[in-house]
Amino acid sequence: MQPLGIPDYRRLLLSNTLWWQSMWMEMIVVGWLVLEITDSPFQIALVGFYRSIPLLIWGFFSGPVIDRVGRRRIMLISQSINFTTSSSIAWLLWSDQLAFWHLCVAAFLMGTAWSFDWPARRSYLPDLVGKARTVDAMLLESFTSIISRIAGPFLGGRLVHDLGPAGCYIVIATFSGIALLTLTRLTRLAPSQMDAQGNPIKAVVEGLKYVRRNEPIWGSFLITIFMNYLTFSYITLLPVFARDILHLGPVGLGYLGTGNGIGAMLGMFVINAIRGKVSNGLIFGIGATIQSSALFAFSHSTVFGLSLVLLVCSGIGQAAFSVMQSSIVLTNASDGMRSRAMGSIVLGIGAGPPGRLQIGALAEHFSAPFALGSQTLACAVICLGTTLLLHEFRKTREPTLPHESD
Repeated sequence: MQPLGIPDYRRLLLSNTLWWQSMWMEMIVVGWLVLEITDSPFQIALVGFYRSIPLLIWGFFSGPVIDRVGRRRIMLISQSINFTTSSSIAWLLWSDQLAFWHLCVAAFLMGTAWSFDWPARRSYLPDLVGKARTVDAMLLESFTSIISRIAGPFLGGRLVHDLGPAGCYIVIATFSGIALLTLTRLTRLAPSQMDAQGNPIKAVVEGLKYVRRNEPIWGSFLITIFMNYLTFSYITLLPVFARDILHLGPVGLGYLGTGNGIGAMLGMFVINAIRGKVSNGLIFGIGATIQSSALFAFSHSTVFGLSLVLLVCSGIGQAAFSVMQSSIVLTNASDGMRSRAMGSIVLGIGAGPPGRLQIGALAEHFSAPFALGSQTLACAVICLGTTLLLHEFRKTREPTLPHESD
C-alpha cells in the first residue's frame, strides 16, 4: 500500500507541512525583528541559542518520555505550545508591548516543543506505513517540507514588508492552529514501548548504548552533531548577510531564504534517481559535505545572484541530509528502541546552541563571512572523513520491500 493511501498518514503529512511552513516563516521574521531591535549579530545568535538549547537539555529524555506519554499525545501538546506562543507574540506586537526578552522566551518554548514533537512525528511514521515504506514516506514528507522551505521564507519576508511583524505572526499562529486541529483527527494510537514503571534514566543510558553499538545510527548521530554545531547555524547570520553584505531588505532576505529550499527540491529528484544504486549512508555523508562546502563558498560572495545560486547548491546537499538522517535511524532501529534512537538524533541536534553562540561571537568580533566560512570548511572536512571511516554506516541501505500480492 502506498503511504498516501493511508488516511492517518495524509493527516500527519498535512500537519507536518503546516508545521514546517510556520517554522520557516517564524525564523525569517524573528531574525529580521531582532536585527532591527538590537542591530547585533550576537543577539540574533542568542535567540537562536534559546531556540536550540532545549534540544540539548531534553534530548536525553525525549525518547523515553515519548514512549511513556505516547507519540500522538506528545504531538498534540507540542503543537498546542507552538500555537499559544505564536499567538502571544502576535498580540504583544499588535499592542506594541514586545520586548527582546519576549522573543527569547518564545524561542525557548518553541525549541522545547520541537525537541519532543520532531522525534514523535518521525517515530510515528513506521507505525503508519511499515518499515519497508518508511523511506517512501520520508521522501513525500521531505517534498512537502521543501515546498514549505521555499514558500515559508518568501512569505515571511513578504508579509514583514507588507503587513509588518504582527501581521506575519498572525498568519503563523493561524497555520499552527490548523496543524493542531489536523492532529486531533489522527485515529491510530502507537503501542507503548516502555513500562510505565520503567526507570527513565536507565532507558536513556540503554538508548545511548544501543546507538553506539549500531554503526549506521552512530554515523548518523555523529554527522548530525557536526552539522548542527558548525553548519546549520548559517541561518542565524542570514539576516546579517542580507542587510550588511548584500544590502537587501526583508524581501531580499526572503528570497535568500528560498534558495536552500529550491536546491532541496532539485536534490529530491537526484535522491530518488540514485536511491537503491547508492547506499543511504553515502548519500547522507556526501550530502552533508556538499552543503557545508556550498555555504563556505557563500560566505565569500558579495553578489546577490551568486549567493542565491550557492544557497541553492547547499539545499541539494541538505535534501540528502534531511531524507536520510531519519530514514537511516528508523530503518536500522528495532521497534522497541525507535523513539530512543530518534531521541539521540535530537541530542545531536542539541549541538546547535554552542554553535550558534560561537558563530555569533565570531561574527561580532571579526565578521560574518569569517565566522561562517571557518565553521563550514571545518564541517565539510569532518563529515567527509566520518563517512569514509565508518564502513557499516557508509554501506547501509534501506530494507527490501516484501512482495505485495494483487
